[in-house]
Amino acid sequence: MEWIEIFAPATIANLGPGFDVLGMAVRGWGDTVVARKIDSGIVISHIEPDLDLTSDPDENTAGIAAREVLTLLKDPGGLEFHIKKGLPLGSGLGSSAASAAAGAFAANFLYGNTLTKEELILPATKAEEKVSGFHADNTAPSLLGGAVLIRSTRPLDVSHIGTIENLKIILVTPDVVILTRHAREILPHDVPLELFVRNAANAAAVTAAFARNDYELLVRGLKDLVVEPVRCQLIRGFDDVKAKAFAAGADAVCISGSGPTLFAVTNQSGKRPEKIRQAMARAFGKIDIRSKSIVTEMDLEGTRLI
Repeated sequence: MEWIEIFAPATIANLGPGFDVLGMAVRGWGDTVVARKIDSGIVISHIEPDLDLTSDPDENTAGIAAREVLTLLKDPGGLEFHIKKGLPLGSGLGSSAASAAAGAFAANFLYGNTLTKEELILPATKAEEKVSGFHADNTAPSLLGGAVLIRSTRPLDVSHIGTIENLKIILVTPDVVILTRHAREILPHDVPLELFVRNAANAAAVTAAFARNDYELLVRGLKDLVVEPVRCQLIRGFDDVKAKAFAAGADAVCISGSGPTLFAVTNQSGKRPEKIRQAMARAFGKIDIRSKSIVTEMDLEGTRLI
């Protein structure tokens, strides 16, 4: 039977202060799933590169999401997958969510394409729950593209919140693995009211910034006063890398998802984005941490057939 190829983009969850409620898809990095119909069951027959990742369809997020979609479609048949992991595991770029989004999209596309992308968020998020908890700030933007607000997960209430023109995003991923589940375990159980109010204001500012295409408001809002001060302890060299990014011209720097990827922003074109990228990568290199990095933009399309 005919194979199809699906691409699901990387995502920046939280967008600074918006823990579990804001997320954005980015171009350039992502996961690819090649899929075809089979008579029954779900088979993951190949995963590349050779990672410590299960091919058990009941444990792999692509397989779980696909099974959830097939259940919604009244079990019309089975699927075989090849998974090409473009995102490192535990990188803070929504790796498990990208596989889930691609698996859900492939199942729906091959069996009639009757569900909307919005309807695929819940199956993909159920798969995400298996590895990192029930939150949609990676699955929703990976499927829909752009920046999204997740007002509620039960029931799901997801909204696109617009775009910001000329937004340049610098992603730097140090060669360190931080599992989302672990990064959630260290979060504070109690938050002082003052910090809660200031973080809520910053998250609202980021939301309004995308809605109004207001870069300056985005920059003012990209400050996480609750989660980042705890999670940054998991990223060796965090303070210096952040300082070097600002010195090179970044307007804001935050942790992507649960880390260790950091993202910086600028609205300048020309040499500045590359200068920021090099400064951040060099700072990690000075403490003998290798990193991957990219200058990119928002991905407005989300998961798609390629």
